[in-house]
Amino acid sequence: MTKRESPTPATTNDVDMAPTDQATKKQKCAESAFAYAQDEYKITSDFLKNSQFEVLYMATRARAEVIRHLLEFVGANYKSVTPVEWPTGKKDTPFGVLPVLTHIKPNGDKFVVSEVPALTRYLGRLFGLDGNNIEEDAFLDACLHSACDNVLNVMMTEIWMKPDPKEKANIDKAFEGMAPFFDGLERYLVKNGSNGYLLGEKTTYADFAWFEWIHYFSGEYPEHMKTFISQDHRPATYKMFKRLENNPRISAYIKGGRWEHRPATPLVGMYSAGVMTNDWEKSLEFYHKILGFEVVMNVEVTGQNGARYMEYFVNSGEKTKFTVYYGGPGVKCAGQNKAGISFGVKNMKETYDTLVKKGVKFSMPPSTMPWGTMAQMEDPDGNSLTLNGI
Repeated sequence: MTKRESPTPATTNDVDMAPTDQATKKQKCAESAFAYAQDEYKITSDFLKNSQFEVLYMATRARAEVIRHLLEFVGANYKSVTPVEWPTGKKDTPFGVLPVLTHIKPNGDKFVVSEVPALTRYLGRLFGLDGNNIEEDAFLDACLHSACDNVLNVMMTEIWMKPDPKEKANIDKAFEGMAPFFDGLERYLVKNGSNGYLLGEKTTYADFAWFEWIHYFSGEYPEHMKTFISQDHRPATYKMFKRLENNPRISAYIKGGRWEHRPATPLVGMYSAGVMTNDWEKSLEFYHKILGFEVVMNVEVTGQNGARYMEYFVNSGEKTKFTVYYGGPGVKCAGQNKAGISFGVKNMKETYDTLVKKGVKFSMPPSTMPWGTMAQMEDPDGNSLTLNGI
């Protein structure tokens, strides 16, 4: 993987590894032996040797890591880039979502494709990591979609959209919900001889989606993984995972800093801050109509019995999102939550007078503090919100 200038510098940022990190990665890869000789993929066609690829996504693993692993496995010439402005940049993508893959062909033509299953399948077919007939392709598609859809849906509903994603009961329920999908994977692997492959002795595009989930779970939930996927629990799945984890290219990629210039701290900025609500319609009226926040997203959470997630921008130039989560009818998820969230205002008195006229309840009127003026108000759920003069 070589360093290149982005062909679209105005809209993307290059987040590939620094040249020194890339050199280290290549050296580690060159010094390592392939335990599975058939996994030492070599690009032989001039078309693919002279093709370049760009993966457009945020500077994080998430849904783009599957295709990054695939591109690393085959040794493709690719780079990771991030959008400069988002969600403004949605209009420049096929469906307003990420990741987006751009295949820059040797003649300069570009093919752009989005949606994780589609672009994973495209790369799989391009590099010969697909099936040999329509039945094998259907089998691999089923395996891919189970990882991309079924496992993701469980994680969304049981962990990520919960008020406390780290609560053990939520994690337990998630692993219970995912078990049938990993049982299905295990059966397929055993049927193929428990050799670490889904199809014959060939790595396929479907492998990488399962590998990324297991790699993520191993880091986030190590205790759960001891009885979920290990040498003693779903051993055929564990063997497939270790095969890819120990692949010299993938291993060097992960250990070499992945896709970003690593800053002194792993935190690169505030993404969002938010509160929970017991009445999403009242909350929407308060934050949108009374406070004037811009609604970025207002969606029902799939499979959560009426739960709803909302995102706002305080103003058009703001990059940090303000979020509100509604757990659904009968789910009390607000009331005790006294959020430590503050908003900047330019004219404290004028803002205070305007909001009081609109019926906003203040627990503390504008007061002078050592750092400036400050006031505190409450939203319809009793969440305490601070105003600071700037």
